[in-house]
Amino acid sequence: MIDIAWIPTQKPLFAVRVCINKRLNTDRLPSCGGRGSRGLADLLERRVLAEGIPAEIIRGPCMNNCLIGPNLKIQGAEFFNLRDDISDANIEKIMDAIKAEAERRKALAPETP
Repeated sequence: MIDIAWIPTQKPLFAVRVCINKRLNTDRLPSCGGRGSRGLADLLERRVLAEGIPAEIIRGPCMNNCLIGPNLKIQGAEFFNLRDDISDANIEKIMDAIKAEAERRKALAPETP
């Protein structure tokens, strides 16, 4: 988790689930956790907090796509299979999708008087 002095009071509008499952590797098969998904979850959490996006990053178990991971799912939106590529370009694609989902949900939210 992130060591931060300030926690936003805004309730998250949606969640982003990142698989952090790591195999014991007795069978030599890849896993999301073995491909850097824990660091990816930390990075996304820092970016979401820094940019004030009303989303929650959830670290979760296997999504059954280990061979093409790390995997993450934006609730109500895209599913990403990063195919062992946690590059800056892919991080920006994910952040753009998170921002787009936040804007979509804000537009759907009822006006509060």
